Formats: sequence, C-alpha cells, structure tokens
Amino acid sequence: MIKSDFHMHSYFSGDSDAPTMDMINSSIDKGLNTICFTEHFDPLFPCYKTGEEGMFDLDLPKYLEYAKSIKSNDSIQSKIKVLFGMELGVYPGIYDKCKEITNSNEFDFIICSSHVVNKLDPYYPDFWLNRTPVEGARIYFKEILTNVQNFNNFDVYGHIDYCLRYVEATNEDLSLSNYRDIIEEIFKILINNGKGIEINSGGMRKKNKVFNPSFEYIKLYKEMGGEIITFGSDAHDTLSIASHSSEAYELLKEAGFKYLTVFDKRKPAFINLH
Repeated sequence: MIKSDFHMHSYFSGDSDAPTMDMINSSIDKGLNTICFTEHFDPLFPCYKTGEEGMFDLDLPKYLEYAKSIKSNDSIQSKIKVLFGMELGVYPGIYDKCKEITNSNEFDFIICSSHVVNKLDPYYPDFWLNRTPVEGARIYFKEILTNVQNFNNFDVYGHIDYCLRYVEATNEDLSLSNYRDIIEEIFKILINNGKGIEINSGGMRKKNKVFNPSFEYIKLYKEMGGEIITFGSDAHDTLSIASHSSEAYELLKEAGFKYLTVFDKRKPAFINLH
C-alpha cells in the first residue's frame, strides 16, 4: 500500500486554486503519512495567452516562508509529515538559471520536468502540427536527453512521457519500441547519476488513462538497474490526491520493485512495498 504522495500542487502553482491546508487535510483524511508539495517553477515559460505571463513563476521567498511555518507546526506534523519541494521545468538555454534556483534554496525534493520543447508545450495542439505522434515524441525525448546531459541538480525526472498525454495516438504510437534507443540513454544517465523517476498517476485522469511513464518504461528502468522511484498523483485539487495509488502499487510490484522512494532534505529513503 502506498502512503505517500510526492507530486502535488496548491495555489502556489499558477494552474491550481487549491488552498494548501485543504490539500494537507485531505491527505490526512485519505490516510497518507507523508506528502510533498512540488509547486511549479518554469522559468521563462513561453505563455500563449495575454495575461499568462509569469504564470509558472514561483514566489520562492513566500513559498519557503510558508513551508517553514508548516514544518514547524507540531499539530500538523504529528498527523502527517508535510514536506516542500518543487517541480522545475527545464529546457536548453536556461540551465544556468535552473542551477541558480536549485543551489540557493532549501527544498526537500526536486522534480525535473519537461513542459516545453522548442518553446512549445506539447499540451497545446500547435506542437503536433505537421508531426506524427512518434515524430513529436522523439523530439520531446531527445530534449530530455539533452537536459539530463547538462543539468543534474534534481532528484527524479517527472512524467517522462508527459507529451503522450496530450496527443491522439494509437497503442502502436505509444509503444516504447518507438523510443527505446533514446529512453535507454536517458535512463543510463539517470541511474549513473543517482537520479530516479516517478510513477505519476496524472495520466490516469486523462483520455489515454495510463500512468506516466507507462509500465514498459518503468519495467525497463528497473531492468537497467534503476531503484529510485517515487509515486505522485500530480494533484492540483483535493479530489486527485493519491489517485490510483493502489494500481500504481500493483504496477511497481509487477515491474520488480521492492521499495518505493521518499525524500527528505533531498535525501532518499526506501519504503518496503508490502
């Protein structure tokens, strides 16, 4: 049984309106023992609509001050361990900015994510214009490879096949066989650098209804020697917290994992899957 959620957002993230305390109280009600807020920080995110400029910037002083107040609140921490991290959006050209952000602040956990490729978010249809799903996804994965070759101040790489959440694709398009050459290179670097991946249940709430990454990726990561894997719901509201955690548990066991990973002060701890 999974009792942690290490990918969740509150109103500190530009795409969530959820009060942080509501997220905490809902996590307690759902029987979790550890959660980590991973608020969005996508430096220089290319917004597409007027008024969205800075939408994915994170007010670090305000966020870290709030984190300090929650972490020192014994009445909360006695019910659930509440940690604070960040989901950092990375792409070529902003590595120095990302290093500055991660080197100068105290976080419990950092997810590195790719939300932008060639200054386009695969969430939007424009990314897929004049590209097949496989062509677009290979461009996306190649940029992840460039990221892990040039930036390593993070703990896990988030929802590695994120781009495939948002494209009309067949099962054949989604198959790892189309991308295995690139994914193996990514996993090799992550494993050699002591970095992990996450099993993210956000995709289970999308049209394709699959975990990100899907089972094939998770099994390959394990077969290549990967051991660090966290569970995250990618919740932006209270209803989504810990969603599909029981299915994630079964999937991890099937892939051969004996432990789930949690982080505190950027240090991994391994929890028995039993």
